[in-house]
Amino acid sequence: MTSLFSSSRAITCSIMTLAGLTGASVAQENLLENGSFESGLTGWTSTGQVSLQADAWEGTQSVRLQPASQQTAQLIQQVNGLEPGGRYTIAARIRTSNPLHPPIVGIRDGAQIAKAHGWVAVDDADIWLERRFEVHVDDDATSFEVYLQGWQSDDTAVVEFDSIRLWKGRQPPPTADPGMAPWPGAPEISVAPAAGDSLAGNPGFDDPSGGAWALGINASIIELESQPALRLLSSADTSRASQPITCALPPEGEWVISVEARVDPDVVASLYFTGSDEFLATHSFQNTQWERIELPISSGDQWIRNGKLTLENWKNQPGSAWFRDLRFIANGGEWTPTLDSPPARNTEVFFDDFSSGRLDPQDWLVSTKAWGGDNGGVAPENVQLVEDFDEGEPIIALRLEAHGDEYTGDLIHNGRSTRVGAAIATRQYYASGRYEVRARVAPEYGTCTAFWPFHYIDHRMGEAEYWHEPNPRRNTEIDWEFPTDLAGADTGNFSFTKARTNSWGGQFGGEGGEHKGRIELTDEAGAPLDLAMEAIDGRYHTFTIEWRSGSDLGDESITRDEVGSVRWLIDGRLVDELHDVSFGQGNVPFRAARFWLGTWFPSAGYAGDVGWTGNPNFDTTAAHIAWVRITPFDSPRDRWVDETVPNLAWADPVEYPTGIEVKTADLDGDGVVGGADLAILLARWNTSAEDADLDGSGTVDGADLTRLLAAWG
Repeated sequence: MTSLFSSSRAITCSIMTLAGLTGASVAQENLLENGSFESGLTGWTSTGQVSLQADAWEGTQSVRLQPASQQTAQLIQQVNGLEPGGRYTIAARIRTSNPLHPPIVGIRDGAQIAKAHGWVAVDDADIWLERRFEVHVDDDATSFEVYLQGWQSDDTAVVEFDSIRLWKGRQPPPTADPGMAPWPGAPEISVAPAAGDSLAGNPGFDDPSGGAWALGINASIIELESQPALRLLSSADTSRASQPITCALPPEGEWVISVEARVDPDVVASLYFTGSDEFLATHSFQNTQWERIELPISSGDQWIRNGKLTLENWKNQPGSAWFRDLRFIANGGEWTPTLDSPPARNTEVFFDDFSSGRLDPQDWLVSTKAWGGDNGGVAPENVQLVEDFDEGEPIIALRLEAHGDEYTGDLIHNGRSTRVGAAIATRQYYASGRYEVRARVAPEYGTCTAFWPFHYIDHRMGEAEYWHEPNPRRNTEIDWEFPTDLAGADTGNFSFTKARTNSWGGQFGGEGGEHKGRIELTDEAGAPLDLAMEAIDGRYHTFTIEWRSGSDLGDESITRDEVGSVRWLIDGRLVDELHDVSFGQGNVPFRAARFWLGTWFPSAGYAGDVGWTGNPNFDTTAAHIAWVRITPFDSPRDRWVDETVPNLAWADPVEYPTGIEVKTADLDGDGVVGGADLAILLARWNTSAEDADLDGSGTVDGADLTRLLAAWG
């Protein structure tokens, strides 16, 4: 049986090598010698336990590598005559008996970035799998080394390789093997609906797989009376189809969910809609002819969040319930964090000084996520608006609070009361530009104050980009982060006179190729600038990221005609700088991102401390933001593409900070702050007169006078 299967598969695969595996009508010449091992090990140099076997993906034999304790099994081949700066694609068929010991395919010694692919999913043991990725030759090289490895191990493991291919240039992506289900593509992104849009996915049941519907026991979509219909067949189990409604429904709203439905005789079916705070609307029916069933939804004075729509036929009934043509239409005010898919190109200047006294959900998202190790993430309750002064002028500041290990308050987030911070991000996406934040950092060790553009993709096998890198992940991120050490001999020597200036986000997958800036901060005179002391003294500074993505020659970003860069500045003084590579893969991003502001806890362990900002031995601290400005540069290389999960872990508007009243110093209402307003304030001195109590302290005093004088004229 094995040899018969292998032979028939070999015929199929030989054809696929010429066509299907590359997606092209005819594959390019394989630049590797004896990539299918039909000539034994000719062209390859081996170390460790390497042998040939008759069980093959292509042809009649493949190679087996058996790692041993302290002995890596390896094959290598030097490939010469390559184009300096050129792009090449490596591909292989791999198989392993143990996913914890994956076959490794790599390129080194002459590549611009040495790369290797070495992972297998738990469910993919003993299956021949396609692996491929791209690599650029270094600009002063004409060769590199291809290697295949079974990494040393005390466990028993066998790794196998076949059909090793090397082509020049980018190749069309492969497709799933014959008889296998098509590979999944990028997920559909839910965006804020316009009036008249459907709030339900697959409302006409046109997708027989269910689409947005989770089809439960005995739930199926079939063709009935020349129209697709959902059938729910009752049995000893209840039959259901349900789907989450991804947007939140605002207060004072009215909607109607309607669907054409009927049931078999003596069957009672229902549709119902649930939401947060025990919201429930339900309707049962037992008509045996098609009728349009309606379920009204009223939000009253509350947001309806985490909505879920369910169609149901209860268990132990004598037949089926049938549904078709469902309608759930948006009014236009429903809330979803993401506005457009893909993100809309945005070239307008963004500015917010929070002077309105509220955080506008049209501009900002409030995060509820967790990352960075042993912490509780970031909580909406820690995002506040407060009154403050910047260089003597009254301002409304965004306060991003953080709770350290000595916090004893009531807030619990993600199961934690300690190590809980705060973060917000722009709702829209911005690409190259000048990002300015006027802020004072949280002045306690153990928490990180950060400002960063961020965009995140996990490509799926049905996307061409999945096959470009060993890692399907693509990040865009540029960081200002405080405090830190400088690493190396400075490890563990945390200080607020030091900062992290990171950048990654070219085509390289994951986080392995980033620019890790570790810099000392100085003031105008060149003396150390201690941001903690500056914050304690109430002094704000302007932190800037200048991001230019550059442009390329239209050759799939192999070469740049304008090299991009990232610059980090404080109060206009340059403190770090990164320039992109002129070809291949660098660390200057080009995908548009949301811009984040936050306090968070790096808590994954670092040099014997909680994290790389030190130990959070404090109760409560906070960063304060006076204003944010984004000035787009609109570089030619900018790209506007979807994130994989742009709607994950954001607060709904009901969870946003309560706005604060912003009182005007124009006490007489004549449109100008002047002598008449001063006279009114002085007449109310040391009283609790609300009209002149500009800071809300309960007493008209010097603080109110300061605010009036700051607004003079």
